[in-house]
Amino acid sequence: MSALFEIKKSKIAGKGVFAIKKIKKGQTICFLNGELCTLDEMIKRVDEGKEKGSDPLGIEDETYLDLDEISRTFNHSCSQNAFIRGKNELIALKDIKIGEEITYDYSTTMNDNEEKIKKDGGGLWTCKCHCSSKNCRGIIDQFKTLPKKTQNFYIKNKFAPDFILRHFSE
Repeated sequence: MSALFEIKKSKIAGKGVFAIKKIKKGQTICFLNGELCTLDEMIKRVDEGKEKGSDPLGIEDETYLDLDEISRTFNHSCSQNAFIRGKNELIALKDIKIGEEITYDYSTTMNDNEEKIKKDGGGLWTCKCHCSSKNCRGIIDQFKTLPKKTQNFYIKNKFAPDFILRHFSE
């Protein structure tokens, strides 16, 4: 367990990750970890019931991290206080107080290869959002489905993984 956070019950969903020390804006919280997998392997694992569709973290167009238990415990929020930089570095978007749940916007990591998934008979993962923030979008979906203003904010400030920035930067 990190010296910055602990896992406990979350109001958002199941368990969550909470700050046990003040975390300053721009500070690295951790690197999300897991097994490197191709899109094909992740589709197979989900289809076989070995993984949930929400478990993998997209780090390239067809490359995922099958997240370990701690890494997959960070919950989504439409009013997140952290973001992914590079491939898997979780950074504080703003100052995070002791006891505050650490969250990031899952939609910033989602740019699925629709053609490949549909060809293989799968579907794109989406999820009803339960973050309860005042600007909750109601759904966790692909980056391209975010409101343009939100996309532009993430792109301008580089608050998204490198592969998303490459696809959506002007």
